[in-house]
Amino acid sequence: MSLITATNISYTYPGAVAPVFNDLSFSADAGSRIGLVGPNGCGKTTLLNILTGNLSGYSGQVIRRTGLRIATLSQEAGERSSQSVFAFLRPQIASLRAEINRLEESVDAAAASLQLADRYAEFNDIDGYAVEADIARLFSEFSLAPDFLQRPVDSLSGGEKNRAGLIRLLLECPDFLLLDEPTNHLDVEALEWLENYLRNIKIPWLVVSHDRRFLDNCCETIWELKNGSLTEFSGNYSFYREQKEQRLQRQIIDAKQADRNIDRLQKAAEMQRNEANRMENFKPERDRTKRGGICKRDEGSAKALLRTQNKQRAATAMEQRLQRLVDKAKAEKPFIEKKRSISFPEKNLKNSCILRVENLSKAYGELQLFSDFSLTVLNGERLAVVGPNGSGKSTLMRILAGYEGCDNGLVSWAPAAVAGYHAQEFEQLDFSATVLEHVLAGDYAGQTRARTILGCLKLEKEKVDQRIETLSVGERSKTALARLLFMAPDVLLLD
Repeated sequence: MSLITATNISYTYPGAVAPVFNDLSFSADAGSRIGLVGPNGCGKTTLLNILTGNLSGYSGQVIRRTGLRIATLSQEAGERSSQSVFAFLRPQIASLRAEINRLEESVDAAAASLQLADRYAEFNDIDGYAVEADIARLFSEFSLAPDFLQRPVDSLSGGEKNRAGLIRLLLECPDFLLLDEPTNHLDVEALEWLENYLRNIKIPWLVVSHDRRFLDNCCETIWELKNGSLTEFSGNYSFYREQKEQRLQRQIIDAKQADRNIDRLQKAAEMQRNEANRMENFKPERDRTKRGGICKRDEGSAKALLRTQNKQRAATAMEQRLQRLVDKAKAEKPFIEKKRSISFPEKNLKNSCILRVENLSKAYGELQLFSDFSLTVLNGERLAVVGPNGSGKSTLMRILAGYEGCDNGLVSWAPAAVAGYHAQEFEQLDFSATVLEHVLAGDYAGQTRARTILGCLKLEKEKVDQRIETLSVGERSKTALARLLFMAPDVLLLD
């Protein structure tokens, strides 16, 4: 049974001329395990917002089964908020639990007892105990400690925010899941749990992801959104790639055959036209009869005229057929994208030691992230920082980049070293600036080089003049990367 059916969906962003996608038609049923893939900025998140009813202004029709409960995980899960994780997950239950705790700790127990009885009854009516049990179970499955429930959302790492968003979504007991980049920032353990969960649940889902391994392990159908069109492929991501490659090779073969057909028809059309023109202009050498009269052909007999006209019509028809064949070949010719390569220019620093960290410590309240941490980074080294969500990886990067202070210790960079920092949540981006303005950062003499870098990252034409706040998350990441390429740092800190 179809849960969601979309017919001829088209959408154009405000102020844009061309639609981001056009005439999309598809359906999702009770057994759907769909992966939605496509390049950054092609409209994947926009399509999800249309399916949930959060976005209007589109043309076409979306039909949802009556009473269908859709739960959505946003790509930017976890708001920047001082509320606790409990309040983020279930505001009403968190508020009531806080009131019960306050009354239980009240000095005047007699006065509080009546209120407590009312609060217990209210808590039971809204299934508070069942929800708390579900939260505890999900916390255990996501390897989260019980005290995580009271932490402020804005103190969480990107991976912890994503876990909180997933838990809130799973608590809603939905009929259909829409997951926008659910694997962002998850550590290996949480990612494996999510894969296993999606493989085994009976709830249908649609997931947007660029994680090929995740799509391989979970999906049974792949939808590709590209160049404004949606194409469906059966199977997981690897099978989709195989099907796509096979389709491309068939298109290449068909395109070559079409070129050969066009070449043959073009030669035939030229011969037909030349023959028609020859007949039109033909004059025999002997234009007089033996008796001195004009030859009948030169007089223009009806049959000769008809033959010439038919020849001209046949030549015109062949040329029209040729034009139709050329137009069809152009429309069906596969687009083979040129390979683009990007390299970071190297300045060949003379320092053998680029970075020295000594006895670094950092804590948030009672949460100690790391202590007495020391590190030496030599010229030419490539290091990876790994660990579970919330262990302090992003905090360490922010300290090294100079965006945050440490509690104790020393961070010492080589005097000539310039560090470029790519933040997990794009703190350095000026969302009110355009893409080109942010990359240039006032260095307008380098506009040609900046446009070349953006073009290599597929941010081209009118896209470079868009404000960053209007971009997709993937395009924002590319903008931040373009800025790093443009500033040509000696050291990269990539979170």
